[in-house]
Amino acid sequence: MKKKIDKQVLKDSLIKGTGHGHICHPSQLPDLTRRELLLGGTYLAGYVMASQFLPGGQALGAGQYPPQRRLVWINMSGGWDILEITDPKPASTSGIDMMYDWGAAQALAGGGANDKIGRWLINTAAMGQDVVVVRGLNMGTTSHMAGAVYMDTGVLSNSGNVNAASIPAIVASESTATIPIIQLNGGMDPQIDRGLLSPVSVVRAQNLDLYRSMYPEGTDAVEQKMLVLNYLNSSIARAKAKTGDHDRLKAVASAQSKIQTQVADNVGSKLELTNDDRTAFNINAPRTMNNGMRDAFALSLKLLKNNLVTCLNLGVGGFDTHAGQERSMQPVVESFDFLLARFVAELRAANQLDNTLIVLYSDFGRTPKVNNNAGRDHWPVGGALMIGGGIQGGRVVGATDDNLRALSINRDTGAAETGGSFTLSPSNLGGAVLELTLGATYTTTYRTYLESIPALTRLKTS
Repeated sequence: MKKKIDKQVLKDSLIKGTGHGHICHPSQLPDLTRRELLLGGTYLAGYVMASQFLPGGQALGAGQYPPQRRLVWINMSGGWDILEITDPKPASTSGIDMMYDWGAAQALAGGGANDKIGRWLINTAAMGQDVVVVRGLNMGTTSHMAGAVYMDTGVLSNSGNVNAASIPAIVASESTATIPIIQLNGGMDPQIDRGLLSPVSVVRAQNLDLYRSMYPEGTDAVEQKMLVLNYLNSSIARAKAKTGDHDRLKAVASAQSKIQTQVADNVGSKLELTNDDRTAFNINAPRTMNNGMRDAFALSLKLLKNNLVTCLNLGVGGFDTHAGQERSMQPVVESFDFLLARFVAELRAANQLDNTLIVLYSDFGRTPKVNNNAGRDHWPVGGALMIGGGIQGGRVVGATDDNLRALSINRDTGAAETGGSFTLSPSNLGGAVLELTLGATYTTTYRTYLESIPALTRLKTS
């Protein structure tokens, strides 16, 4: 005897998202009415597009400038010491109190004799052919908030409040990825809805458990959710045959297709970090490695390898030090150097490094002079690292003088230029990132305040 099914169960599943544990095969059910279909579609469309912690969804109108590379945007919070990261100087340099000898700095693989980075960046230096070191970023501020926002948006404001979208949010707004942008622990909060051509929502670390819970777990739950989605798809086709196509049906069909793809692809499990995912970051790890930092890199790697995201915001803290500089910095730098190297190695092994641009930046630099507490204070010149993305590495772009002041450089070569008038700023770094991800036309058409330069966008020759 054929089991009688309450149509309300299916309606609840479609309209309220409930009851998927009690649904029988949709062929046993009468057609949904057109009104019920559209209500169910409204729920599904909301599932895809709603709120900060739901799937970022296909941004409306996305694809005008489809991202050519994914972006990993890493905030080294607190203002890192550029002498220990991007811009070591010889011990004899005038005006600089050194705590180490020039010989301790690491030579950048593939670079010139003076292309060195900080003494604890052993692994980063070894992968130098995929690394561009950016020096002499003229920050114009020593405020933590203003400096971080300047790096994040390319716009300087002493208050730190700007009416501009952040660089990763701009890239994500052009994406059709399952999750256009995700903010993990330590990452700058993306500034969205500020002049973006298409809307974009953000999945944040604190909402990941809720996001994961929206996907069915187990074979039976997945199968039943797929039955509902398949039935909705056939109902859309029947409604279209009766009424013709229109915007609401198109929205329902788009939502149905996206959710079905995500359920079939088991997206929920790909957002769950397992011990196996951590393994690559545990082998020979420094004793002082921060486990939270490790998990952020491990989850980022999993999301990228599964092609779920376009942009990742994450961060590393511990750089806001004014005392005991060497003692404070060594464990932090050694940890992120190790994690970054493993992250890059895994992307390279998966053949995904050239389509993933990694940018590390901080609020500003630190003074060349050591204070009375063996520390360094805020300094209005910064630096950055660009890794992967198919860029030609083993290079330094930008320069500082013997007192860590930004020098004028040549836009094409990135080398110091006597008598020149151009110094690097975060606006140039932001422009280069957008050119590498969205193409040069985007910046020249929509973001003219972000001027890229050729030295920062030079790609490897095939």
